[in-house]
Amino acid sequence: MTYTIHHESIEHRTPLFTVKRVDLSLPDGKPRVLDLIEIQNAVTILPLDSEGYIHFVKQYRIGARSELLELPAGKIENNEDPLQTAQRELREEIGMSASSWRALGNFYLSPGYASEYMYGFLAQDLVPDPLAPDADEFLNIIKVSLPDALAMVRRGEIQDSKTLAVLMLAHPLLS
Repeated sequence: MTYTIHHESIEHRTPLFTVKRVDLSLPDGKPRVLDLIEIQNAVTILPLDSEGYIHFVKQYRIGARSELLELPAGKIENNEDPLQTAQRELREEIGMSASSWRALGNFYLSPGYASEYMYGFLAQDLVPDPLAPDADEFLNIIKVSLPDALAMVRRGEIQDSKTLAVLMLAHPLLS
């Protein structure tokens, strides 16, 4: 099936994302106009300590209008590769660095309307190594065992999509 993009225009720009209007043709040749949110790619990290605890962060999310339990994550800055971003974010969000890193897999968060692509990592052999968090981040660090985290998923207590995906990508490696 072939989709042909004919024209894109910027409808709105914010510090975090750009909204584009995209004119395209569907595979049957009919025209369609779609809105696309272009947003920086990001990373999500599952930090696992030597005692078998996952370090989560609990933070307020405007889309949920509540605090969510999440794995550490962040946007890929200019000229950073995903692993560099993951290493920086781990230090900023939970004050740790890791000597063992493993790429878990990559995925789109909401490809029906957004371009954001997520890189998942497992971080192990954690040691204290803090960096100052972003000025607008107010994070509570919560340590949860893998069995308890999986039980929280089953009970619907973890509702952040990137956290759910990275937990599931890591699960076969940690069982």
